[in-house]
Amino acid sequence: MKTKLLFVLTALTLCSFTFDKVYVWDKYKLQITVPDDFEVVKNTNEEFEMEGDGMDLAISIFSEKITMEDLEEATVAGAKAIKMTEIDQAHETKINQLEGYYVEGFLDGSRVMFAGLMDPRTKTTLFVAITFADDDENAEEEAFKIINSFKRLR
Repeated sequence: MKTKLLFVLTALTLCSFTFDKVYVWDKYKLQITVPDDFEVVKNTNEEFEMEGDGMDLAISIFSEKITMEDLEEATVAGAKAIKMTEIDQAHETKINQLEGYYVEGFLDGSRVMFAGLMDPRTKTTLFVAITFADDDENAEEEAFKIINSFKRLR
C-alpha cells in the first residue's frame, strides 16, 4: 500500500512539474529558456516571438543607436509606444551579459513585463515583452524566469 501511495504521489508531482525548453535566436545568439509548451511563431533578423499556454514572448531589435544612460528612458518610451497603461517605475536589471531596465503594466487587459536590454560589448539593444493574464498566479514568476534565462552565447 505504501508503494502504491508513493507511486501516485510521485506521478502527481511529475505531472504538475513543467519541463523547460531552451531555444537560441540564431541571428543574435541569444539563448532563452521557456516552459515546454512554448512554440516559436516568428524568427527573423529583427524579431523573435514565441507563444505558450496563456503567455506570449516577443523580442525585437532596437535599430537606433542608444547609450546605456538613455536606456531607462527608452524602455519607458517603448512601453508607452506599444500603448501599455499603468506603467510602473523602471527597475534596473542585469541578466547574465545583458544590462537594462524593465517595467510592468497592462495592454488590452493583459499584464505585460517590458524590458529594454543591452549587450554592452556589441551595443545591441533588445526590447522584450512578455504578456500574460493578470489572474494567472504563476505567470509573473514564469515571466521573471524567462527573462532571467536570457544569455548571449558569444
